[in-house]
Amino acid sequence: MRRIAVIEDGYVRDAQIYTGSPDDLDNENYEDSFADLNNVCQYVGLFEGASESEILAKAAETEGVNPGIITLIDPTDPKSVTRCP
Repeated sequence: MRRIAVIEDGYVRDAQIYTGSPDDLDNENYEDSFADLNNVCQYVGLFEGASESEILAKAAETEGVNPGIITLIDPTDPKSVTRCP
């Protein structure tokens, strides 16, 4: 079985995205080009295992977090894949 592991918004804090040009990364003012993100769904990875509990354990170990904050998404289920914003 394969699952996409994510950490949903309620467990992610202080997420930002760079909104400037990649050419400006060396610019001393590049820090001004970050914006706060809302409704973050942090991708952890695509994992394989014999069971969802095995996959949760692998994903949690990868991120160093409690498996209870990880959501597994079935990549073959269209309703499941659209779960994260």
